[in-house]
Amino acid sequence: MKKSIISGISSLLMILTVCGASEVSAQALPNSQQRVIHPNWAPKTWQLRSNDITTIMGYRAELDGNLTHAERSTPKLVKDAAVYGFINDNDIMTWEVESPSEGQYAIALLYCGSSEVLSECTVEITSGTTTIKEETHPPTWDWKPFFQRHHLKKNLVLKAGINKITLRLVDVPELQISAAKKALKGEKRNPNFDNSFGLWSIELVRTEALPEIEARVKSTKADISWMKEGKYGLFVHFSSLGYAFNGNTRLGSQYHEMVDAFDVDAFVKAVVETGASWVIFTCGHGDQHWPGPNNTIDQLKPGFTCERDLIRELIDGLKKHDIRFMLYYNPNSGMDDLYGNVYGDGDTPDPSGYFKFLESLFREVSLRYGEDLASTAGYVDDSGFFLYQYDAPWEALSKAVKAGNPNAPVGWSQNILPRLSPFCDFTVTDGNYSETTIYPDSFFEKNGQYEGLNPVIWIYMDGWINNRPYNGTFKKDPHYSAEEYIEIFKKFDKANIPITINLTSTSDITAEHPFFNPVCMDIMKQVRKAIKGY
Repeated sequence: MKKSIISGISSLLMILTVCGASEVSAQALPNSQQRVIHPNWAPKTWQLRSNDITTIMGYRAELDGNLTHAERSTPKLVKDAAVYGFINDNDIMTWEVESPSEGQYAIALLYCGSSEVLSECTVEITSGTTTIKEETHPPTWDWKPFFQRHHLKKNLVLKAGINKITLRLVDVPELQISAAKKALKGEKRNPNFDNSFGLWSIELVRTEALPEIEARVKSTKADISWMKEGKYGLFVHFSSLGYAFNGNTRLGSQYHEMVDAFDVDAFVKAVVETGASWVIFTCGHGDQHWPGPNNTIDQLKPGFTCERDLIRELIDGLKKHDIRFMLYYNPNSGMDDLYGNVYGDGDTPDPSGYFKFLESLFREVSLRYGEDLASTAGYVDDSGFFLYQYDAPWEALSKAVKAGNPNAPVGWSQNILPRLSPFCDFTVTDGNYSETTIYPDSFFEKNGQYEGLNPVIWIYMDGWINNRPYNGTFKKDPHYSAEEYIEIFKKFDKANIPITINLTSTSDITAEHPFFNPVCMDIMKQVRKAIKGY
């Protein structure tokens, strides 16, 4: 007993010495060593791919000193993914990677922090004999992305085989120390980020592979001029989480009945009245019910698909009015119910089976509808929170989306992050009623935060989904007046930026009652006249 106490005291003294007891309170002691980490999130040796970008999350590093991250005691993926607590030079992250050959690697870091803090910080990356020091970049924008991508100017030289890569802040400024201490005490300004420097991920790619990747991206880029010409579209959440106009039952429990009762003619008529040139329609949200036949889902979970091919009927109905149809998909909603343990069985996470399912799903849908479907994956939600953390095979997934329609635009939702992958065609992020930022051209140019993407805006008028029963009345009003919405649409029309607006809909689409708020419909008719002239 005495021996264990003495050993514990000795360990504590060592920790205090490493962390700098004069600077760090007991409350900010090495949280990374105090936390219970599930094996799925433990550090491991990462295999670097020779012809692709390899993404490694910060929380998969060995953390020394004060560094910590959100609780990861279960196999569940969490959105709060940043590593924080950088207080002194001994707060170090270490990844172990295996390079297929000796060579130079371009490095990019994804991190957050306030402009004041990042204007004073210097990050250091070291591996073998290579050390890179660069000042962090203060954000020059007010809205998303909250995490930025920083391409390091110098390449990292890695030997063939096993390498260790370390990251730390050097000469840590007082502003960062103060902000990091607040974050360690739980005083973060947002569950996903705070004012202090927080490391989301590191990306590595062989410099020799970059021209090859750029060529492959260029050959698959979609032409979205039809969206620019069409000016605006409509987002509709036919979601399992939604409610019917009457009653208090969610769509999920009566999904097949609602699909069978869906009045395509009434829906098309309403869309035409809004003047929308395209529709984004939810599939796979809340759970994995699918509004049509789908062999990929049937093989895993019979009963989740529908005999009626609502997707085909909506494509054909809208096509009569030159309105294009795209699908929304959420790879994080209800996946445990459909796919089981998407994180991998046992101690080693292996999402490859899940990615094969997703690739098969996208390919089947794309081939089923061909060029009649503008995109199988116009808006893939939670991609930044979910797919990115698993180092998703973006190129393979993108090819699957374009299997039946080579010009299908792919939209991986980056949300609070910068562009997730070069194999993406436009910006996708949850907006709200008022965030209507027009970014400078530099954002979409080489090394910009949305490099290679087409700017597209996503907002809602009265919400995304109504999460409580309607009981015969629409509960939410449009956030702005018709005049204000007209000015918003004119603003983006002038900038040649397509805008997609969401109107909350009931889960029972029928001519017997309104399924969009009549007030919203009246505003959209006025927008149509102002923007399209009819």
